[in-house]
Amino acid sequence: MVAPLTLAYAVSTVGLLVGVGVVMMLLNDDSATEHATAFRSLLIIPGFAAIAYSVMTLDIGVITVNGAEITVPRYVDWAVTTPVLVGFVGYVAGAPRKWIAGVAAADAMMIILGGAATVTAGSTKWLLYGASSIFHLSLLIAIYRVFPSFAAEHPRRLGLFKLLQNHIGLLWIAYPLLWVAAPGGLGYISATGFGLIIAYLDVIAKTPYVYFIWQRRRVFADEPTTTETLETVNMTPATDVSD
Repeated sequence: MVAPLTLAYAVSTVGLLVGVGVVMMLLNDDSATEHATAFRSLLIIPGFAAIAYSVMTLDIGVITVNGAEITVPRYVDWAVTTPVLVGFVGYVAGAPRKWIAGVAAADAMMIILGGAATVTAGSTKWLLYGASSIFHLSLLIAIYRVFPSFAAEHPRRLGLFKLLQNHIGLLWIAYPLLWVAAPGGLGYISATGFGLIIAYLDVIAKTPYVYFIWQRRRVFADEPTTTETLETVNMTPATDVSD
């Protein structure tokens, strides 16, 4: 009989490969070729995660440190893919590169410190968790307080920005709460239960995310400039009100 976690990881791998297919459709669409480089980065999200989950399906990468088990591929996946997830929200908003890099770095630090907290004990565990939470709070502030000011300057992308903002924001609240309840935290849920929930959330966080972008890809097409708009107005025959 297949173990529940093995089955869940296998199903998650398939779900993430669907996300890879969605990104490939996006890259083959010529509606916004000037954004192709940014779109290619989206392959990292479901692609790297699919590799990580295929490794976990084979029960590779689970190690014990200080008596605590940690699934290394999961944390490597998060450290690589989640900065891209939050960074692309900033890209959709039209935020400067420094803000995109900053929120991605904050996300990476949140993951690294959270992983370190998993394999430590006592006050050190909760100090690391607290430090991770500070980075978590800082990236949420960037997503909800800073990025909207840039998104307002790109009205065609505003709907997609809000969709990705809330998709990430709500899920990023769930993950830390699960960590607290997991064996690496207070131990309220079993390792199997934690793995099953996380496998579901990881697919939900990634495959629908890239689908939303593909579905609304037309918003990345060039908006008419002020000059182009004025030229269009000037070329329109005037209507003689006396008629």
